[in-house]
Amino acid sequence: INLGKMQRARLLRNVWLCRQRLGHLPGRSASSASLAFRYATKPAAPAVPFSLLQMRSLGTGGVLSAVERRSRRPASSSEKPKASVADAWTQLEAYYRQHDLINFEHCQRLLELLQESASPLGVGIEEVHFLLGSCVPELLPAQSSQERLQLFKGLWAQLIKLGQPTLAHYHTKLQVLRQNRLPLTDYRSLLAEIAVYHGAADSTLYGALLDVAGAAGNMRMATEILSEMRERSLALTEHNFHALLLGHARSGDLPGAESVLASMRAAGIQQGSSTQAIWFEALLENGQLAQAKELLQVEHGFTAPQLLQMLRGLLASKDVDTDLIQLLVKELPREFLTGIDLPPAIRSLCIQLVHQGRTEVVIQLVGALPAPKFELQNQNVDEYGALLLQEFFRAQVPLDQTIQFAGQLVQRNQNVRALHLVAELALRRQPSSALRCLEDLSAAGEELRPHYFWPLILHHYRREGESGMLRLVSEMRRLRVECDEETLRHYLFPHLRQTLVQPLEAVKALESAGVKPSQTLCPVVSHLLQQHQMSEVLDLLDRYPTRLDLATLLQPLSSLAVNARATKRFEVFAKVIQALQQKALKRGEDFVGSLLLQMTGPQTRLRQDATSLRRFLHELRRLELQISPAASEALLSVVRHATDDVDLIQDLAKTLQKMKNPQLALPADTVSLHGGFIKHPRDMSIDELECHLVELESKQLNPRGVLRRLLQLSVRSGRLERAQQLLAKCQVLKVQESAGMMASIFDLHIKLRDLPRAQESLERLSSMYPAFQIDEHKVIDYAALLVQGQQLEAAKQLLQRRAEQHKVVGGDYVMKNVWQLLTNVGQLAASSHAGGESSKQLNQTREWLDFLRGLGYCQSQNALLGPVVREWLLKGNLDAAVAEFQRLANTHKHTPLQFELLSLLVRLGNGDEQELTRFPGVTAESAQQHLAVVTATVSRIHGAANMNSALLLALAESGKETQLRRLIINPEFRINHELLVKNCEHLGQEGAVRTLLRLARGVRGVQRTIDEQKIYDLLLAQFCRSNDYEAALDLFERLEADDELKVSHEFLRNLVQLLQVNQVEIPSTIALRAHVR
Repeated sequence: INLGKMQRARLLRNVWLCRQRLGHLPGRSASSASLAFRYATKPAAPAVPFSLLQMRSLGTGGVLSAVERRSRRPASSSEKPKASVADAWTQLEAYYRQHDLINFEHCQRLLELLQESASPLGVGIEEVHFLLGSCVPELLPAQSSQERLQLFKGLWAQLIKLGQPTLAHYHTKLQVLRQNRLPLTDYRSLLAEIAVYHGAADSTLYGALLDVAGAAGNMRMATEILSEMRERSLALTEHNFHALLLGHARSGDLPGAESVLASMRAAGIQQGSSTQAIWFEALLENGQLAQAKELLQVEHGFTAPQLLQMLRGLLASKDVDTDLIQLLVKELPREFLTGIDLPPAIRSLCIQLVHQGRTEVVIQLVGALPAPKFELQNQNVDEYGALLLQEFFRAQVPLDQTIQFAGQLVQRNQNVRALHLVAELALRRQPSSALRCLEDLSAAGEELRPHYFWPLILHHYRREGESGMLRLVSEMRRLRVECDEETLRHYLFPHLRQTLVQPLEAVKALESAGVKPSQTLCPVVSHLLQQHQMSEVLDLLDRYPTRLDLATLLQPLSSLAVNARATKRFEVFAKVIQALQQKALKRGEDFVGSLLLQMTGPQTRLRQDATSLRRFLHELRRLELQISPAASEALLSVVRHATDDVDLIQDLAKTLQKMKNPQLALPADTVSLHGGFIKHPRDMSIDELECHLVELESKQLNPRGVLRRLLQLSVRSGRLERAQQLLAKCQVLKVQESAGMMASIFDLHIKLRDLPRAQESLERLSSMYPAFQIDEHKVIDYAALLVQGQQLEAAKQLLQRRAEQHKVVGGDYVMKNVWQLLTNVGQLAASSHAGGESSKQLNQTREWLDFLRGLGYCQSQNALLGPVVREWLLKGNLDAAVAEFQRLANTHKHTPLQFELLSLLVRLGNGDEQELTRFPGVTAESAQQHLAVVTATVSRIHGAANMNSALLLALAESGKETQLRRLIINPEFRINHELLVKNCEHLGQEGAVRTLLRLARGVRGVQRTIDEQKIYDLLLAQFCRSNDYEAALDLFERLEADDELKVSHEFLRNLVQLLQVNQVEIPSTIALRAHVR
């Protein structure tokens, strides 16, 4: 803040000192001569070492500085950020320092902020005074006099809010009126206002009023002022005579102007160069070009400000004489014209003429100026006239005139890159005319490059669609420009969605547009691989014999492998690899090995799935594809880390040995990736990515790629809170969203149960990447969220549309997702079943299960049949639940929700009041009857021993220890010991501590069932896995309170180890029994 204040103070002090030295009075505004002198004497060198207007590569760079780009935005733009008064002043000052002009939009924005702020900080009376004095044509040349006047009025109102105007402020007001040739309607009221605070007017103030009258040609006002000056005995000065001379000339009274000259001679005032300069302007105002030319040839010794005033008068006349322009320019000092850009005063004058529609005059004037001389090696050679060319576009000058002007700049060596500037400005501001500019650039002998056309490609796509893009490619061929790989991959193919639906026709269409098949085949194949269209890839490769650089296809092939693994299309995938290998440009490189290493990189699912990797390798081996020894060793290492199955490892080792070819070698980048110490972000773990992100942010480097990858992995691993933080960072940095990233954002909103944002994410993903295939499990999860939001029909349509557009894989891959969907359906049906009797008789979960089975999402598995039974239980209809259980058991030979149903029936049969209230009309007797039916059904399907094991757990869960003990001690009660242990392990993982403790007490002393101590060991093992030492201590205290039980030494040792890991003090009772010191 202090630095900004110092800069403002320095800027104002410099301008103010200049005005004080060259003005008539200390503290007053600069006169016309002083302002003109500042413009005439200031060198045209840039304010910064390297101009921000430097031309960069067409299509990628920009002519405008960042500050100016912001200033050119329309005031109504929704993207305009809210800035403070200090920020707006900083922008205005930066533009002034760079261009010696005031940006009108910056002034307006600053004025708006001042009007909105009650007490603005950073802008005081001095700053507002500076802006008031800037409302002149030299500093705001693009605006009309009325626009400058309106800005002045707004600033004057702000000045009054800050304090009473001083005499200097009133002088500035008169100066602005004079330079804009605006009339002063009532000068007496102004004098009266000044007299209240500053006393009676002096000769200087009357002189300023006379200047205003003369500039506007208002001789009536001038006569009245002269009358008052005589009354006050104020003598006329030379400057007053100049004002009268100019006033008669601008009112069309040339004889009156001559009489003023006669009066000056009679008063003994020498008619010097300043008087001759005004007389020159008077002759031009009245069309006396011959006399003006004669005067210029006779008189000499004009100063630079006077010559500029004369030039301004010449260019303001209706008929402009080119010879007279050249004579005036020739008289200007050489140091004034020396620089790498137009002199500020002449540039300001040219801008004013351009916005007045007098472009031909500007072309004549610039044509009379000499070419710049570049003395330093690193000076910009493309700055001369650059700002003026921008104003050509802002003023909507016809393109022919703009190109004519740029061509002349090139011919006269004033700016050899002027045509390049016009082409880039057209690409930015008028894309429809940019092609014409590029044609002229080519006709001038300049080589056109593909990236010049990138903005045009996007423009034609927005206006004319894919056909417009192809026509532009034809135009590029006409201009002898060939599309490079970057243009095809990043600008053409992402927008040729409809054309690429038929790949062969797409290649032919591009060929007819001038793109060779050798250029298009690799990008088309890459696009098809990203769309998982393997059969189309095979057909395309079969028709064209073009050699391919397979290194560019590794990433899309690696992504395709994920889909091939999920859809079990290993054979087709291997055929694609074989077809690509046959088209390899570099036969000695191990393409297959590189691909396999990328497929099994860190954070990939295939790296942990050795069975699927074996399927891939077997199919590749069957097609006789080979890999390098280095790739073979790396893959074998991956397998050994992924599985402990010795037979599987040996099988894969044999396959890799058969595929090994010593003549193949991995590319250098693959070797460094898998053997070096520098990893690509896609190969980093989550922790490595987090560290890398911290490192990039600390060095203020671009973290966008790391953020994108980290966001995807965080969503996949369920770190939702971290994913939200990363998403916020991505939005702040405006990270470009790829299809995969948008799918992860979609998945994030689903997991957060945020339906509106999930819907919005899906719509954006579908509109930006319509061909992108969302993972099947994400689609099912989204359908479950829709059901939770009571949008059943929308969920059905979504799943139906997915099945029609893509082949459904289904199976175990999505079983958990389908289960959650069916559970949501059941819960929704139960919550709305009170709507009528018909809804009580229907089971929506069963209908949905049949619907999903018909589409191929799932089969009738035991876990998926559970929600069907649970819907009846949630509705409180026990009879229907038992009947549904029997129907499913008979139809599918499954017993869904067996444990939950048995436990419930045991509690109901024992008269549990809380449970009975859930099921109206159910009694203990009817529940016992249902229990008999269910146990009989389970026995018929799974056998009596298995049913008895399940019944034991149901009794333990229900708290019926007496009944449990009675069954266990019955020698005829047979159980499946292995199944009971397995079920106990499952309950231990679920944390069912009370159930297992009841079971343990029930089996105490009965050796034929399950060892009691084993149950306690199972519970403790679960607590160790979850690192829950408090639950472990609670379990020990329960066991210790049981006098009949003796805890095993192994149990104590494992408990001590858990406490030591957590650095918890070991209780003395445990330490003594475990012999811990």
